[in-house]
Amino acid sequence: MVFPRKGFFATSITIVTLAILAASCGAPAPRKAADKKGIIFGVSVKAGDVLTPDTVKHIKSHYNLIVPEDSMKWVNIHPKKDFWNWSDMDMMVDFAEKNGLKIKGHTFLWQDQNGPYVHSVKNRDEAIAILTEQITGVMTRYKGRVCEYDVANEVFNEDGSMRDTFWYRLIGPDFLDIAFRAAREADPQAKLLLVDYNTEFAGSAKADAMYELVKDMKERGIPIDGVGHQLHCPAEMNFDEEALRENVRRFHALGLFTSFTEVDVRIKMPVDGDDEERQNRIFSTLMNIAITEPGAGSMVLWGITDKTSWIPRAFPGYGSAHLFDKEMRPKPAYHALMKVLFGK
Repeated sequence: MVFPRKGFFATSITIVTLAILAASCGAPAPRKAADKKGIIFGVSVKAGDVLTPDTVKHIKSHYNLIVPEDSMKWVNIHPKKDFWNWSDMDMMVDFAEKNGLKIKGHTFLWQDQNGPYVHSVKNRDEAIAILTEQITGVMTRYKGRVCEYDVANEVFNEDGSMRDTFWYRLIGPDFLDIAFRAAREADPQAKLLLVDYNTEFAGSAKADAMYELVKDMKERGIPIDGVGHQLHCPAEMNFDEEALRENVRRFHALGLFTSFTEVDVRIKMPVDGDDEERQNRIFSTLMNIAITEPGAGSMVLWGITDKTSWIPRAFPGYGSAHLFDKEMRPKPAYHALMKVLFGK
């Protein structure tokens, strides 16, 4: 058995009590704390989440932004060339507006989860046409309602070279320029992000490649507002806080913001105390950076609870990656993160 540190229960009870008291007074506590600090604290949601009363209550009390986990991905929102499936995304946008939440879009330019007809395209002109149609169609429909978009997702290999995707092969090296320009034209007010994983620590090949590409985009006048680091982290990783802060600061110097876009921290099962402590540290450190770095200010969790987690499917042998367990009970990582958010 692993015993908690001295004072852990007292701190946890204090934080939870504050949250309960605030919620009972009509003020959603973690969400209110994030608003007060001027940061985004968000979560990915499935369409059914906004129809489930207990989940709705949880979302409204904890987060000030939602992102559709799958509903805006190409294969779901535009599964056939002549058919758009707007229902789920419309419902999420309506839900966000009704409850005073921000909503971001995810994602356009990606190598996965495209409609089958997309891969029947054979040349550059056709690829540009359907990509532009997709971006314009979605962003025009939700113009002024969706605050930001992950325009492009996962474009780098681990060595920093460009990933050999369908889009890169057919369109060529200017595929990002085309996507970001189309997005800016469709909704000039929406924030536009380039997102990837394993790009968080300055000094790694992939992170440095992302920085150099975005710097070049800025210098050439390509409309980009920020970068996103997914941060799907294994608890045992070497988490280099200073390298992450350095990365945030160098993008900030370019006039760009950094978002932590898909945060979860997976643990090799069964859970032990050491991995749990490392998980607590990663979650709380990310929140601390979001609060203290002027170029950050956005932390989005990829999933609410271990019950519906994608982690066991994607990473066999791993689990317990979220702040709430399968019974929707807060875990030590939740208390560690709340301690930072509340400044306790």
